[in-house]
Amino acid sequence: MAGLMKIRSRCDRETSFPLAGVNWWEVGMAYQTFLGNPRVGIRHILQAQRQSYWQRWVDARLARQAAALSGRTIAIDLTELSKLPADSLGGAYARHMIKLGLDPNAFSFPEDDWLEQRTSVGHDIFHIIAGYDASPVGEFGVAAFTLMQYRDLLNVFVLSFVPLSLTNPRWTIPLLQAIVRGMRMGQSSKPVVAYPVEDHWDKPLSLVRRELGISGYF
Repeated sequence: MAGLMKIRSRCDRETSFPLAGVNWWEVGMAYQTFLGNPRVGIRHILQAQRQSYWQRWVDARLARQAAALSGRTIAIDLTELSKLPADSLGGAYARHMIKLGLDPNAFSFPEDDWLEQRTSVGHDIFHIIAGYDASPVGEFGVAAFTLMQYRDLLNVFVLSFVPLSLTNPRWTIPLLQAIVRGMRMGQSSKPVVAYPVEDHWDKPLSLVRRELGISGYF
């Protein structure tokens, strides 16, 4: 009996360890490919975290925060949203997506996984809400904001490239400012995953930010 309890205790420790279940081969591939092709690197790190205890904790935490939206996905029509004012949430988002040639409906996720759909399209919505463009500095700023919101492995991975990016002297000050601002704003903001953006596309961004508690950063 004592031996069985010892084995059970060890298993409990292993399965509750944040990195338990991480696919390290995928982590290696993420680091090998990210600089040359960020999208491929991101796909690898998403696969690496998928079965981890850490990601299960993240998903459970976000699901609790967004419980009122359970089962709801975000329907997005860029053509219609682009007709909204440029300073509205939907209008700014549509212009951002069209400018970059991105299709929000191209994300792949299980059909019944409302949370994954909301977090997948949420990245570019975060760009708009947090006020970051799609430059390298802007992407690091969004990663900092999202890390404080989600506490996830993906954004830890992205921010692990900051030391390498600091070797570019033109980026040093803007990059550090973007990261510090992103972390502070992400910590101050109400959970954006719980904000029903689909009900507020026509709202001015200034009002959306005020409702989330981050208007002081603009």
